[in-house]
Amino acid sequence: MKRTLLKTVLLSLFVGLNTACDKEYLDINTDPNNPTVADINLALPAGQAQVAFIVGGQLNILGGILAQYWTIPKGGNQYRAWDQYNITSSTLDGQGGQFATMYSGALEDFQYIINQGSAQNEWRMVGISKIMKAYAFGVLTDLYGDIPFSEALNADKTITPKYDAQKDVYAGLQALLDDAKADIAKKQGRFPGTADMLYQAGAETGMDRWVRLANTLKLKFYMRLSQVDPTTARTGIQALYASSGTAFMKAGESLQLANGTVTNSENPLWQATFRLSNNLTASTTIGNLMLPNNDPRLPVYFLDADLRTPEIEYVFTPNGTTSTNTPTYTSYPGKYFIGQRFTNGTITGTSAASGVTAADDNAAKARPVVLVAYEESLFLRAEAIARGWAGTTADDPAKLYNEAITASMTRFGVQPGDYLTKPTVDYTRQADKIRAIATQKYLALYGLNGVEAWSEQRRTGFPAPSVPVVNLTGGKFLKRLPYVDSELQRNPSIATTGIAPGDVLTPVWWDVD
Repeated sequence: MKRTLLKTVLLSLFVGLNTACDKEYLDINTDPNNPTVADINLALPAGQAQVAFIVGGQLNILGGILAQYWTIPKGGNQYRAWDQYNITSSTLDGQGGQFATMYSGALEDFQYIINQGSAQNEWRMVGISKIMKAYAFGVLTDLYGDIPFSEALNADKTITPKYDAQKDVYAGLQALLDDAKADIAKKQGRFPGTADMLYQAGAETGMDRWVRLANTLKLKFYMRLSQVDPTTARTGIQALYASSGTAFMKAGESLQLANGTVTNSENPLWQATFRLSNNLTASTTIGNLMLPNNDPRLPVYFLDADLRTPEIEYVFTPNGTTSTNTPTYTSYPGKYFIGQRFTNGTITGTSAASGVTAADDNAAKARPVVLVAYEESLFLRAEAIARGWAGTTADDPAKLYNEAITASMTRFGVQPGDYLTKPTVDYTRQADKIRAIATQKYLALYGLNGVEAWSEQRRTGFPAPSVPVVNLTGGKFLKRLPYVDSELQRNPSIATTGIAPGDVLTPVWWDVD
């Protein structure tokens, strides 16, 4: 809607310039009820909602499969190609494709606000948009590596923007977040209020949340370099702590978009399972991590396999298993995520025998899309200290680690009980602290942000995935998404990346594990 408005605005402006009357007289070509420049308050919610729909929908599912949260149940076919690494240049392309839509939709919205808001001294809105721009570009570069960045979103100058090296993109993200913090510090312009669909920043306290988010994203982006450029990561994190202390995301400040129960307002993961039910089931990779410790989140994450036995029985499936070799009954994602959108044998999710109520279904519809979870921030801080990169801080990594796990349990409505003292969980008993942090972060991100989980798994190597039983990569792990057809066909600059069409095996720059 916003982009249609902008096109109308541009056309109106063109006509007005060619037919305008002398300014001393009433200009009948100027309609005061139809401004020639769209209010930036209209662009902000459009951009935020689009990012959430992309990250919380198809990318959440794709990332969840590649991170091996999910595989495909018997009879399910919608995502079987992804599970077997059959991901091509057309997979996320075309109308509504995630790559193009992120650029032409969300990022265009944020750039519009930056351009217009800078001219209007709307620095609060500009700062928020720069943070969102950094977040969106971060998602894209983690998936594709080198991407259009420095010349992107400037069609007046070029429609074939160069592909920046991922190393330069990451440096640019840090600069963008620094600029955003400086813009917000000016304390000028409107508070977005309800136009801000993520924090509803209607006062300085709301803007403080955005600053803490910017610090959290800076920490995340530095940590992504831990394997490829630990010197830059360490120096950047030390400087961040020195300048900002522990001004990171607080409890209750997860970056998330609320959803509803009316048609097309639902959580995009629920929407996907509503339209294509019985296409996801639990992977043995996550199941084998949770079962031995009797993880309290098990009954939230997964359904009982057959819904018949008195005891809950979980059945997990190796990724890449063919439909023929998949057990008849497996554990679907839990009602927290999909509500009543499943059929298990003769039991439908809407039947009383399923144990899932209409209220459960409405709750699943209304679950927020989580872009950055509070528990993720805690894990990042624990890792920074565990690596010795946080400088002088009173924070204790074990405390942050336990708080992160507890925050995840709280999100899913369960209590940790004795989980934190289990031999393979207790932080103080782990020889490899980074592995412990990475593993618990992986468990916490289940169902929330699959693409972030996959990126972290590629960065740290934990938890170790299993080669899909059937795969199209010769037994090698998928390491990136292939560049999409529309870019291959329209932007010759893509040749400078050195990545061949369809390449899914060459790691992105930061992935050296």
